[in-house]
Amino acid sequence: MKNLALLFVLFPFALLANAEKPLPSKIEKVTVYLEGASIERTSSVNLLSGENTFVFNNLSPDIDENSIQISGLGDASVLSIVFNIDFLEKKEASQEYQSIENLLKTFQQQKNEIENEITGYNEELQLLQKNQRINSDATNLSVEMIKEMSNYYRNRVTEIKNAIYKQQLLLAVLHKTIADHQNELLKLDDSKKEQRGEITLKLNAQKPANLVLKFKYNIKNAGWFPLYDIRATNTTSPIEFSYKANVYQQSGTDWDNVSVVLSTGDPNTNNIKPELFPKYLNFNNKSYASTTPVRSKGYKYNPTIRKVSGTVYGDTGLPLPGVNVIIVGTSTGTQTDFDGNYTLDIQGSRELTYSYVGFETETLPIYSSTMNVTLMVGSALDEVVVTGYDGALSGKSAGVQVSNANGKPGQGPFVRIRGTGSLAASNMLYILDGIPITEREASNIDEELITDIKFLKDAATMARYGSRGANGIVVITTKNQEELSIVNKESGLTTTRFEIREKYTIKSNAEITVIEVDNFELPALFQHYAAPELNENVFLTATIRNWEKFDFLAGEANIYFEGNYAGKSIIDPQATADSLNLSLGMDPNIIVKREKLENFKSKSFLGGTRIVDKGYKIEVKNNKKTSINLVLEDRIPISENKEIKVEDIKTGAAEYNDKTGILQWKLQLQPSATDKKEFTYTVKYPKYKKVYL
Repeated sequence: MKNLALLFVLFPFALLANAEKPLPSKIEKVTVYLEGASIERTSSVNLLSGENTFVFNNLSPDIDENSIQISGLGDASVLSIVFNIDFLEKKEASQEYQSIENLLKTFQQQKNEIENEITGYNEELQLLQKNQRINSDATNLSVEMIKEMSNYYRNRVTEIKNAIYKQQLLLAVLHKTIADHQNELLKLDDSKKEQRGEITLKLNAQKPANLVLKFKYNIKNAGWFPLYDIRATNTTSPIEFSYKANVYQQSGTDWDNVSVVLSTGDPNTNNIKPELFPKYLNFNNKSYASTTPVRSKGYKYNPTIRKVSGTVYGDTGLPLPGVNVIIVGTSTGTQTDFDGNYTLDIQGSRELTYSYVGFETETLPIYSSTMNVTLMVGSALDEVVVTGYDGALSGKSAGVQVSNANGKPGQGPFVRIRGTGSLAASNMLYILDGIPITEREASNIDEELITDIKFLKDAATMARYGSRGANGIVVITTKNQEELSIVNKESGLTTTRFEIREKYTIKSNAEITVIEVDNFELPALFQHYAAPELNENVFLTATIRNWEKFDFLAGEANIYFEGNYAGKSIIDPQATADSLNLSLGMDPNIIVKREKLENFKSKSFLGGTRIVDKGYKIEVKNNKKTSINLVLEDRIPISENKEIKVEDIKTGAAEYNDKTGILQWKLQLQPSATDKKEFTYTVKYPKYKKVYL
């Protein structure tokens, strides 16, 4: 019986002794996708003739088994590749983690000792109180004895309570210190340290050989997201872009001194193309109900976001009050206020869903601290006629699109090139790096970026550009910005890869590693913008062309102007505009006021028709010491109902788009100059109906 028991004890050790000895391997290169990563490892092995078994342990438990690839086999062939999770093997904690953990244990021990002292003091107080009651029942105590006992109890109780108070102060400090160290441990902690991955590889070799095996595999708990620093020193210099990648990984394995490649690809995306079948109509046939197409989104999850704010709009450009904004997978959420604004604390979640009656529900990854969303009208409302305030106030979202300035009123600008001369603006066509630009944009090109200028007026050029080039064409060529890149960039058919020159160590924890991808300069058109119906502040904006070639991704941008932080903006490559528009912040030195015209009667009646006359005056004053170019916009409502008529429109010399109702003035104001603009219109509709104006 003793021998049998000894056999059971030794049996596990016999199994371990017969198991293959794990071989070391090293991560050499990591390709990080927007979500997920591809790991490349190497290991030296000695092959014997026949079947060989190799075990590679201490790997990420997050490996996709189907993605494992082996290369560097020489004449050997693969018999099998098996991936397993080893629950007994643990990941060794880093020195930094161990150091903080040891400090935390010391602080917790001090906390326990203080709590024990406080408990002892409280027990002594209870004992004194009991003893005092016993003595008070005695009848043979003299007055002197009572005074002496009272003094003792009073002094001792005071000493104990003072001691407890001091210990409680120390305890409060320790509680905060312990919380800080626990939070630091959470940041450094790796949720996958309690289990390790293991690859078992069986090879067949015809003859002995020494090989350096390379094996690749994919993991999910990793990724990167872009962050931009955009700096403008003044309105005459180009914009400085710093393109950064925030890399994170919690794969369970640290990446020590590895080569890093950043890819704009996403292996988790559904790459199967849709297939369109005939659609048949019949009564009560739910099989062919209208469906919502999958829309292209360039947004990816950003794990650093803790709070999200934004505005939700309808597809008419108006803010939507009462939209439900919910953290996916929870019941936590909020609603937009009357102006469509919302703010929501995020607790490690990845997605938000936006829902509103009559509109399609939108689900987006948490990609930025500012998330403005436009909801589309749902298919269930295809035959609903929208009237009232939706129709009266339809138009684009103000403050988003900024038009290009054409120069001084009544006079074309002068384009100064390299400081050696000027070209008067006689309706010439300007071409910058193959793209037509305005005269004002040409005048703002940084002369240091220009490599060549040609003035063309030959027949072939006229034939190519038609009447636009009738007065001549100025062709401007600038330096190839891609040559200034600090990384090797490879653009494929569907993705772009940035091969980082330096090696990085990226720990498996909650920290973010920031890697600079690129930095460059771009010429910009600076101008001011105001839409006083919505906001009586004036904003300095920068319009940038030719930004598409830098492979931007959707992400947050920190804006700096004249050395000061101006706030955040969003880079959105999904936008179809041919220019990138940035808001550099408010300029308090330009004043805009919008008021109703006093001499307008508000309402009148003609038979069954209500007549509403509207008129507004806008006054602009430049308090700056320099002249400015200002784009001023307002709007006239557009009717979407034949019973509502908008007539007698007087635009006050503004450029007027009768499709959107947008009025636009392009002003140039000298220092201390003032300008005034007015516009009027009349709205007529049945007097028994209500229209919000």
